Amino acid sequence: MSLPIRCINPCCPSLRAPNNGWLKNEHALHIHLGRTPDCLAYWAAADNEANQPPQPQTSPPVLVQPPFFEPTIPSGEHEEDEQMESEDSGSHAPSEPSFRILDYPGAALRYTDRVGTDWERRKAREGPDRRYGPFADADEYGLVKWAVESSQSLAAINGLLRTKYVLNHPQRLSFASADAMRALIESEAFPAPPRWKSAQIILRELPSQPQTLYYRDIHEAIDYLFGNPTFAESMDYAPRRIFDATGKRVFHEFYTGDGWWDAQASTKAPPGATVIPLILASDKTTLTSHTGGKNAHPLYLTIGNIRKNVRASINRKAYILLAYIPILETVKRKFKNKSMKTKLPGILNKRLYHKSLSKILLPLRAQSQDRPLETIDSDGYRRQTWRILMGWIADMEEVWTILCLGHFVCPFCEARKGQLDSKEELPARTSSSILAGLAAVRSDLAMRSNAGIGSLEDTWAFANAAKKRGLGSVEEPCWGWMAEPPWSVDIVKVISHDLLHWYHKAFRDYIVTWNQNIIDLPGRQSEIDVRLRLQIPRPGFRHFTNGISGISQWTQGDTRDLEKEFLTAVAGAPQATARLITANRAYLDYVYLATYPYHTEDTLLEAGRRVRDFEAVRDVYADLGGRISDETGEAIEGFQIPKLHVPRHFPEYVRWKGTLDGSTTETSERLHIDLVKDGWRATNHRETHLLQMIRWLDLRERMESFELYREWRDGEEEVGDRKRGEEAREEVTVGKRTKTRRAWAVPDPAEDNVDYKLTKRPHLTAKPLADILITYALPNLLADLQDYCVGKGLAGIPDVFAVLDVWTHVHILLPIPNDFMKPEWRKVRANAQENMYDPVLVDEGDANVVGLSGELRLIFRPSNPLPGSAHPFSTFLAYIYTFSPIPHQKDPSTRLVKISKDYLGAARRGKVVELETIVRPCPLSPVIDGPAEIIDEREGSASLSQYHYFYINPFASISDYICLR
Repeated sequence: MSLPIRCINPCCPSLRAPNNGWLKNEHALHIHLGRTPDCLAYWAAADNEANQPPQPQTSPPVLVQPPFFEPTIPSGEHEEDEQMESEDSGSHAPSEPSFRILDYPGAALRYTDRVGTDWERRKAREGPDRRYGPFADADEYGLVKWAVESSQSLAAINGLLRTKYVLNHPQRLSFASADAMRALIESEAFPAPPRWKSAQIILRELPSQPQTLYYRDIHEAIDYLFGNPTFAESMDYAPRRIFDATGKRVFHEFYTGDGWWDAQASTKAPPGATVIPLILASDKTTLTSHTGGKNAHPLYLTIGNIRKNVRASINRKAYILLAYIPILETVKRKFKNKSMKTKLPGILNKRLYHKSLSKILLPLRAQSQDRPLETIDSDGYRRQTWRILMGWIADMEEVWTILCLGHFVCPFCEARKGQLDSKEELPARTSSSILAGLAAVRSDLAMRSNAGIGSLEDTWAFANAAKKRGLGSVEEPCWGWMAEPPWSVDIVKVISHDLLHWYHKAFRDYIVTWNQNIIDLPGRQSEIDVRLRLQIPRPGFRHFTNGISGISQWTQGDTRDLEKEFLTAVAGAPQATARLITANRAYLDYVYLATYPYHTEDTLLEAGRRVRDFEAVRDVYADLGGRISDETGEAIEGFQIPKLHVPRHFPEYVRWKGTLDGSTTETSERLHIDLVKDGWRATNHRETHLLQMIRWLDLRERMESFELYREWRDGEEEVGDRKRGEEAREEVTVGKRTKTRRAWAVPDPAEDNVDYKLTKRPHLTAKPLADILITYALPNLLADLQDYCVGKGLAGIPDVFAVLDVWTHVHILLPIPNDFMKPEWRKVRANAQENMYDPVLVDEGDANVVGLSGELRLIFRPSNPLPGSAHPFSTFLAYIYTFSPIPHQKDPSTRLVKISKDYLGAARRGKVVELETIVRPCPLSPVIDGPAEIIDEREGSASLSQYHYFYINPFASISDYICLR
């Protein structure tokens, strides 16, 4: 969360500023401290008192409540009002609490003694001289770092080390070969990631074909993530329930869901323990690009204590590769029939999958409520922990495998094939119901089959019998023991909704395809392609210049970019009926609601309504001939599509584990590239490629860990030097203080609390107003500037406006609706040279006006300040061409607002506004009624000047959707 923060220095000069010392966020504070050495020294002294070095334990350890929790109240729960102000509150100090927070009492206790983080203990062991581990100096370390990060082969490194330059260099290296260099990296001098192990997995059906599982101890991996000092500022240790001002629940991070709260209950986790929610991600991937057929099945691990924005950042290394699940490539047995030969290898692979995961997850079963596992957190404190599986990210195919279900069933309710398009609410699926179903299959089979358990015939018979019940072919799930106390894990609730495949990819595979079948006529240019080309380009957004028909390989970005333009592009097409547009809108609504970074009970209820709205009108795709078979070209009846059924369950998921943006296979697919496929490219592609990939990854992880540790250590020593030489530091920094800013300088967003950024130098300096009127073709600017000045109480246009400074673009800080959204800057242009003028929304504080939309034509100010101007920043002005007033009513099918250009006679109506009143770009899409080919004959590229009527398009981004829908 990004909250207003105030400098604690009582002599801070910002206390005398209009903002009264309040800064927008932590980033603004860092900038402030960099410019005011006195405040920096005051904060450093305060930090020194708060962060004492680890002390040896001199008394028995005592578990205490962390300082950010209130003392436990005997009633079982306690309420706490917290101040959480929005970023868009400007320079005003927080006033009334906007959220109420309920902590779980007695959760996440920690020992009073601080033992220090792994980095602190390592620094204490090493002493002051070993800055580069086992390597002599920075140059040698840099060479090793380059060799590892660029994935140089052993032969290439040895070749480099044998060159005359290296051999004759006066400073000898600490190693003479690549193997010696690798040995130094793998020594105790480098931080060690969790160790890799191997185990033989033997299926009862194939005792002569053991498979090798490469994995890491899951507890070591958990401790590695939980104690990583880089996550210290991004960790949550206990569940919380957040309520808004109306008393309704707010769901955001993992800890806000009911799942963690339930796991903390005394019947599961030991009292006072810190729950570590485990999140697995698994997905089979192809290693080879075109030929070779090599596959890998990696399993990744992260923990729910780490906040979702950090987990989503690949560079933060919040995921660890936990295992390579073996893949059975061939079955060296004879089969009775062709059907067994075709399907049985897949069945055995699923059983191998579960047996491998049983081995990986087995250490979790050894946990005891009486003796919880103890570990060190990222702040250096010891905690008793309870590790429990609470998340599993996978695509639909793998979800069916994990849950031991058959294909074309709902993972979350009892809907089977034939029931997926039913409006009826079916009972929820649970671990118990799945286990009971598998047991019933075995019971029935025992009475009908003579095949011995463990034989191929028995496995084949079990798979066929289970399929009739909508179940999978695995008889012993890896999670079976978790359904029992004290874990009581419902594996169905563990499964995460996959935003990428279940929502975004489904939009491309179904909604877009069906619209193309309906709207694009055979033998003619694609209507949808032309309409997409006619959309108005916006800075920072993709424009489909060539349409979409020619895209063969769709990426995640392609699909999301299409969602932003699709509704407005299709609306108005000859074959697009109002009912079709209503269905498109309903689908996009629930996709965007699913991607919300936060939810309340209101938004979850709305999401449920949008899903029902889509289900009520989706028959239009079949009625208009859009739902046809690719193979036969015949119409398909019904909607037996799991990905169109599961969205009805996502509100329950959010209530259980927080928002969906923290669980998507986008992350695991990116991990495939960084941790798996790059490793494959560094191997010789032979049978031992997995071992080579593991060795490659181990070296990378050691080097990355040491680099982070070294950066932290250098920073610690720099801070220590500054504290030891306080007087000398003062003497040095006095001469380096930031010069007094001129009153007419461009405002700084952090220091001056404004919501826009301009370049320090104008793009046009001291330009005569007469020239600007010609260059920018603004015939009415003088009259509109006169109106502005009169409205400010001036007799006319002051002389200083005769010469202007002009900017061609400005970055606007978008207002955020709450504390759970990240600040976002958006660029808007007024560039006459490139003929780029972006639409904006203006808020002049008139409560009777919904909002003023306009086309930004000029960003300017007088080259010299106004005489006696007390607030120079308010004289940064903008000239806009206005649109018609924003109506309260919306178009019934698109549910979008329509506006048009506003004219004064034959010329566009203009208005001068203060730059700070521009609150955000206004995403406009043209209203195109009728065949698009006629409009496509216009000259030039699509721009605002070509159209008269527009939709305000809320699908341009999540921020736009929240604020403009």
